[in-house]
Amino acid sequence: MKLRIQKNSLRLRLTRSEVARLHEHGVVDETARFRSDGCLTYRLQSHADTDSIQADLQNAIITVHVPAIAVEAWATSDQVGLYGQDGALKIEIEKDFRCLTHPREEEAADAYPHPAEHATS
Repeated sequence: MKLRIQKNSLRLRLTRSEVARLHEHGVVDETARFRSDGCLTYRLQSHADTDSIQADLQNAIITVHVPAIAVEAWATSDQVGLYGQDGALKIEIEKDFRCLTHPREEEAADAYPHPAEHATS
């Protein structure tokens, strides 16, 4: 799972296996470990009782809560992303597509086929 934070915007991009894990188990997370023994964890979690996308930050853990019904529809379709606003924070959760210009073999294997790949075939 990739995390991008820019001003009041948070974006998560998930591979096929991460989308499947979120759909099947309700959670996917990653941790970045720093030399100072500190770490930052970012987590995406689905909830049956949540009706909108929300984000929290507590104890160096960013948790994005997503309605389970939205995860179900997203994971089982060609829908690219889930989008929401939590206060001033814009949240984007998207399927990670293969890069067309600088492909990395280790990332491409689990990424979604890029829509432009089909346009040139």
